[in-house]
Amino acid sequence: MHCLRPVMAALLLLPVVSTAHADGPRVLSELVVHPEGFTEQERETATSAFTITEETIKRSSAQNLSELLIEQGFSVEATPTDHGENTTLIRGFHTEHLMTEANGKLLILIDGRRSGVANTRQISLNNVERVEVLRGPEMFKYSMGSPGGIINVVTRRGGPEYFSGSARIGLGSYDAYRAGVDLNGRAGRFDYTFGYEHGTVRRDYKDGRGDKVHNTRTDATERLNFNLGYTFNERHRIGIDGYHYNVDKAHRPSYVDEEGEIRNNSYTDRKTQLLYLNYEGATEDGRLSWKANVGQGKDIYETYDAASRYPKGQEADTDRAQGSLTYVSTLFDVTGGVDYIKYELENSSTARSNFLRPGGLDPQWAGLGYPMHPTSTTTLWGAYMVGTLKLQDGALNLSGGLRYEHASAKDLSVGDEHYDRVPYFTSRGITSRDQLPARRSFHHVSPTVGVSWLPVDGLKLRANYTQGWRAPSGRQLFASSFYEDYGAPGDPRLKPEFTDAYEIGFDLARTDWRLSGTYFYYEIKDNVYIYPGVRPGGGTPQGRVVMNVDRRIQEGVEIQASADVAGLLGYRSVELRPYLNVTHMTRKKEVIDEGGPGLLGKWWPIARMPDTTASYGIRFSHPASKFSGNLNFSFYGKQYGGRSNVGDGPLVGFGNFTVANLSLRKRLWEAGERSSVDLKVDINNLFDETYSYLGRIPQDAYAYPGRNLHATLIYNF
Repeated sequence: MHCLRPVMAALLLLPVVSTAHADGPRVLSELVVHPEGFTEQERETATSAFTITEETIKRSSAQNLSELLIEQGFSVEATPTDHGENTTLIRGFHTEHLMTEANGKLLILIDGRRSGVANTRQISLNNVERVEVLRGPEMFKYSMGSPGGIINVVTRRGGPEYFSGSARIGLGSYDAYRAGVDLNGRAGRFDYTFGYEHGTVRRDYKDGRGDKVHNTRTDATERLNFNLGYTFNERHRIGIDGYHYNVDKAHRPSYVDEEGEIRNNSYTDRKTQLLYLNYEGATEDGRLSWKANVGQGKDIYETYDAASRYPKGQEADTDRAQGSLTYVSTLFDVTGGVDYIKYELENSSTARSNFLRPGGLDPQWAGLGYPMHPTSTTTLWGAYMVGTLKLQDGALNLSGGLRYEHASAKDLSVGDEHYDRVPYFTSRGITSRDQLPARRSFHHVSPTVGVSWLPVDGLKLRANYTQGWRAPSGRQLFASSFYEDYGAPGDPRLKPEFTDAYEIGFDLARTDWRLSGTYFYYEIKDNVYIYPGVRPGGGTPQGRVVMNVDRRIQEGVEIQASADVAGLLGYRSVELRPYLNVTHMTRKKEVIDEGGPGLLGKWWPIARMPDTTASYGIRFSHPASKFSGNLNFSFYGKQYGGRSNVGDGPLVGFGNFTVANLSLRKRLWEAGERSSVDLKVDINNLFDETYSYLGRIPQDAYAYPGRNLHATLIYNF
């Protein structure tokens, strides 16, 4: 850390020794590409920029956001079927337990708005234009609780002037089937997009060793989305858009036990729904623009155990609103805005919560399971102002901003947690619910500041500091381990998390190649997480609890590189582009109580965070023959599974595997400029690797499918 500060200071002092220059007023579009190969937005941003383009998505074998992120070198604790939660990591920051967005340290947006969902497997890639990772001032437009980055999924809007779209049908291994249609167009001032897809997997798969993994069928997945808009006075648009994703009976993988029985024969239902009303406008010269939206969301999952028939689950209902105002000029850009979201959480219970069952233990209710019941609310209000000062014709850019957040949480099920049964609380004198608060509120203002400098064409140097802040959610404060199946009781005394986030790096851009390097350092104070209970005085373990950890350090480097080899050699009729994306953690450690006695004062490695993730491969395209493809290798380094059980002996690691996927696409027929038929073939796990992102096989997790194939016929019109 000490070696970083002089470098940061040197970069931040660059404006002092530079001269300012400004032209007359003009409007600069983010899509303008300068001769050195940077877009306007890339020139100005002081943080690392990572964008997965539409062309990359088309050439990928991924079917959902989770698979795409893995293929691009991100870390995802992915499950082999739709039954489980796919926890996503960026630089060590997670989406969090049971997929409640308010619990996590990583935010997923759809078109710049909170999706309400943290399970990236529930976001389809059809109709997606690009995927962005936002940090620094761009992050402050949405949150200051995701310092590692925010993932923004940008979808297509209606257009061009004519009606167009695609229809597809696909078949694959394990009797998998997918069919869908996407339509878009414009009629006068009215624009529209519509998409629907249905899929199913009807047979259990085999792993890389050829062993059958039972209970891995998914009865159905269904995706529906629409975006309708009307433009008036040329610069104003009102619209309504919606997103629906449904999983019907995704079965939980099982192996056959020593008695020949299939273990844990259960299934999960999931549902994500979003609905937004939007308005966008701008002045005639385009310098001043504004956006506003209001919406509602719902995210539900229920898991059914085939043996007990008692479901457990969660429903998160959200009300949300956003508004922003942006001014753009040659000399500076500035954006201010406000946002609001309220999470209302309901949980069903396990077999321990008989009091929640209608009629108690009355036999007439047998088999009906337990109802959802309100448990907590989390409400977030935010306001921000961010901007960029553009000097030396945009070669020197100073960025910064402030964000204010107010968070409040309320326990809606007071009395369902028996603190007198939890040693972590009783050892500290807590014997009654009355001794702890039933609601909490927090507020904070955080800054971000950065600089980007282009000393020569094609080279950008950048540095940024951002202070992250995140208040504990209602579930983390008030969850009942007895009646919510959270795995640990919440702690109403939790403190907010503070993060100091530092980043420095460079970008090189040319017509046919790019190279970026970034060093990042995060120091987190009072990290909120589920940990095994500490041992005051060297006593016995006290069970898992949600608690603040004194300090946490996440440090590492990122490298992104790509080059069109054919273009470099002068061949413009073909693309041959090798690429590499790497994230390596140089430090990942935490201490429960810095300076505390014995184990409490000892630094321990952070679990659930691989040392290294890497994506590399080659994309290729021959436009004349309408043939393209992508050969991708994803490396997942060593990590420690579960949670760091302080004092329970050495942690057991897993990982260090590479998975290869091949995707090929060929034009089979075309008529005119708009009608064509393509064949896309995806071969996943090309070399039959036996692997899991969740733990050792079979002790802790089930293996992913072995080599499998999916072929899709696509009609474009």
